[in-house]
Amino acid sequence: MKFKPRLDEEVPLSGVNIIPVIDVSLVLLIILLATSPILNLPGFAVKLPKAVTAESKEKNISISLSTKDELAVNENSVNWDNLGAAIKKELVNKKDFLVIVRADQGVAYGRVERVMEIAKSIGAQSIAIATQQQEEKVK
Repeated sequence: MKFKPRLDEEVPLSGVNIIPVIDVSLVLLIILLATSPILNLPGFAVKLPKAVTAESKEKNISISLSTKDELAVNENSVNWDNLGAAIKKELVNKKDFLVIVRADQGVAYGRVERVMEIAKSIGAQSIAIATQQQEEKVK
């Protein structure tokens, strides 16, 4: 009598199932995209004033200014003497950029104005002042 395999016997897998690998990769990609805006902030805290503003999705240059006169361009700490050079370094090969000044609400307006003047002298066309998002009350 010849041996015939039974139909209900398990057949060994001959390939690798990559669907779980793709699932994990997509979850890691989502985590990376969600945390990447956080990496563009300096090491010191800045308490922003509150206002209702529209959000921008484009790549921007962020200049932060604290009450202790600490400065940062994106996440790099700078001082007043090399602020212009740091902004110029960030502007390399960038067109249609927005310079966002993130000044603590306790900083004197003259300091904010000085930062804006330096950015404008470097070639910044669009300058905005960052504020903390405030919910608009429906009346």
